[in-house]
Amino acid sequence: MHTRSLIRPLTEADLPVIRAWMRDAPGAPLWSDADFAGLVSPPLADLERFQGKGRQAWVAEEGEGVLTGFAVATVLCIPETSSECELEFVLVAPHAQRRGIGRTLVEGVLDWACGQGAEEIWLEVRQSNAGALRLYERCGFVVAGQRPGYYADPTEDAVLMRCRISYVPCPSPV
Repeated sequence: MHTRSLIRPLTEADLPVIRAWMRDAPGAPLWSDADFAGLVSPPLADLERFQGKGRQAWVAEEGEGVLTGFAVATVLCIPETSSECELEFVLVAPHAQRRGIGRTLVEGVLDWACGQGAEEIWLEVRQSNAGALRLYERCGFVVAGQRPGYYADPTEDAVLMRCRISYVPCPSPV
């Protein structure tokens, strides 16, 4: 069953729910309070370095503010080259899995990356995470390599994946 979700930028009010999900998710990264705060209020150095593009975080929401998922991506802008993007994290709440929310989040990130001028997007995923591997393949990602022993607790290889995306210049604001 696919559920229609609203994808919107992460806000500070969403952080307690996201922290709890990540604390309970097996293999999720251990982020500090500063890491979470940086998702809603990036440090000035990041804003200057990425010229306002940088890092973006989203949540999927259903109904009356019920959060169902979370994603984070970063775009790297090097002058006079196409941008490149990294899909850092996608997490669907346990109560909302297998309903198309992960795909909706990934497609939203791909749209955002395209709008930032990215020609490709990269990610790493635990080798044992078969569900995530299937999701990313369905969204157009292909295996590009492996990073031995990349993850800890437990130690595990990372599968490196990439997706080439078509860049269509966004119209300039009038």
